[in-house]
Amino acid sequence: MICVQPGSPEDSTAKFRNKILGLSAVAEQNSAVPPFDEHGNATEQKDIVTQMNEELARRQESYVRRERQYKVRINELEALLSDSRAKKSKENTLDASMDRVRAMHRSILDSVDQEKDLLRAFRARLYSVQEELESEKNKTDDGASAWIEKSKQLETEVEWTKELADRLDRLNQSLTRENQRLKTQFSTQENDREFLVKQLVTVKKDNVSLRTELEALRQQLDQLRESGQQQQQHHHSQSQSLFATASTSSLPKVHYRDSATSLALAQRPNTAGVGTLAMASDSDNRYKEIIKRLKRLLEVERRNLQQVRTAYKLELQNHTELEMILKECVQDIRGDISHVSQLPLVMPSHSSGSLLGSPQHGRQSECRLSSSERQRLVEKLLEKEQLLNLLTVKAFPVRNGKRRGDPLIIGEAVSPDEVAKLLSDVSNYSDGRH
Repeated sequence: MICVQPGSPEDSTAKFRNKILGLSAVAEQNSAVPPFDEHGNATEQKDIVTQMNEELARRQESYVRRERQYKVRINELEALLSDSRAKKSKENTLDASMDRVRAMHRSILDSVDQEKDLLRAFRARLYSVQEELESEKNKTDDGASAWIEKSKQLETEVEWTKELADRLDRLNQSLTRENQRLKTQFSTQENDREFLVKQLVTVKKDNVSLRTELEALRQQLDQLRESGQQQQQHHHSQSQSLFATASTSSLPKVHYRDSATSLALAQRPNTAGVGTLAMASDSDNRYKEIIKRLKRLLEVERRNLQQVRTAYKLELQNHTELEMILKECVQDIRGDISHVSQLPLVMPSHSSGSLLGSPQHGRQSECRLSSSERQRLVEKLLEKEQLLNLLTVKAFPVRNGKRRGDPLIIGEAVSPDEVAKLLSDVSNYSDGRH
């Protein structure tokens, strides 16, 4: 190898060449290496030379690659340059277009300035109009607010009136139902009163007949006593005086059922005055006991009657199954009668007369049942076994043994046949009344 002294022209030429070839680093390393020692290690020098050769080959490859890239870039720039040169030839035709664009731009700027002036004037006018509107609102605000408050107050009053009307409507409906119930109760009480009045009249008639019979029996008793006294005057004068002291004024009123016993006592002749007096005192005591028992029985019957009336009133207040059956029967009878009245030509005259009872049946059926209708209704009711059982249970609930403390439980139970007979009597009584 050729040894190059540092600082000489050859050294600078080698550096320039290495720089051009991309081997400046290698040259610097070479310059940094001390002069070759002929007596140095030859192996180390060979390694350094090998490394330097490899570095040289790598840098040459890098240089070739960069050269290719630069050539491609140069071609691109040349193409751009040719394009720009071609465009410069067309600049003469673009100047007119640029002038037109500049003129349009100036006109647009003028229009924009004019629009700004118009917008400024419009905003000023809008501000003035808003001020006028605000002043008008301030002038009329008091009246409008007053009307708004009044409208709200009226709406509140309307709502309150509607609620009050609803409450009054509900109250009216409840009072109407209560009125209907009271009317029904009043009608039932009136019927009960009429029935009791009828019973009272019947009892009074029975009392009058019983009193008449009692007076007749007393007269017979007095006559028998007088005849007995006349017979005793012939036999025993002392017994006559004793019997006269025990006059009939001291005896209580005798019930007609005990008249036979009194007659038997009066017809027996007194064998001794003391025996007759004792017998009269025993009769008085027995009559007093009978009167006490009758009074107690009367009190018990009065209490029982009061209890029965109370239970009857409570029963009338409830809609029972019995009422439903009765209403159903009444509706069935009325339906049959209306059906028959609509077909007068089909039925014979005598059969229609026997069923309808009178020529004016069509007008009577609208308001109330006639006697023939009531008779048919009772017959239809008596045919229902369920109705008779319900009548027995509802009219005499104590017969089932549920109220064992009730005095009415003493006695025989009322059978459905007796209830049917009772209904027949009531129907006959109603027919006789009407």
